[in-house]
Order: sequence, then structure tokens, then C-alpha cells
Amino acid sequence: MTGREAALIASSLLGWVALVHLLMASGLRLGELVWSGQQPRLLEPGLRVRSLLFGIGVASSGMVLLFATGVLESPIPARWDRSATFAVTAFLGVSLLYCLFAGSRWERMLFAPVLFLGALLAGWLTFA
Repeated sequence: MTGREAALIASSLLGWVALVHLLMASGLRLGELVWSGQQPRLLEPGLRVRSLLFGIGVASSGMVLLFATGVLESPIPARWDRSATFAVTAFLGVSLLYCLFAGSRWERMLFAPVLFLGALLAGWLTFA
């Protein structure tokens, strides 16, 4: 598997996680899926804002992976690619730790493997 194929797979899965969070932010009544299952139905406004920001961050992380591997043409200068992939590694790594240790059952089973794959690929792009 090439880096481009891995980036396509990882960004597709990260897009799925982002979509779930963006749907939660827009008012989907499945709050037990995210944020440790604190809200069983509709998320409270503070958690909806967090879901919006997290969804944007995860979607942006997927885009950075596509830019760094050359699948899409990057709008940022090439000298910033390593910094961007390092930031994605850190963001996805911290998000992974949250999912593993404070996440709901759904976050541990579904989101954590996707975040791990994204962080692993971003780390490989940064440090290899």
C-alpha cells in the first residue's frame, strides 16, 4: 500500500468521524455516541460547539493528509507540510487518548481506531 492509498483511506475514515460530530452539532439526537455519552439525546449547547470544532478539526486533519501525500494540490507552501502533519499527529494523538480513556463505548470502538490510523499516518509523514 502506498502513502497515497493510505491517505485516501485515512481521510475517508476521518471524514466519517467528522460527519458524525458535525451531525451531532447540528442537532441529531444521538448524543450517547460522543463526548463520553454525557448527553443521552440532544447535546447541550456547549457540547454542540465542541462537536462542531472537533468535526472541523478532524476534517481538516484528513485534508492535511491528502495534501501531504500529494493526492490533492496543497494551497500552503511545501515548507509548511511537515509542521502541518506534526500538528495533525498531535491533534489526533490527543483525541485518541481522550477516546480511549474518557470516551463512550462507541468512541472507544469506532472512533479510536480511526484516530489511531490517522495519527499513525501523520506521524509517519512527519518523522519518516
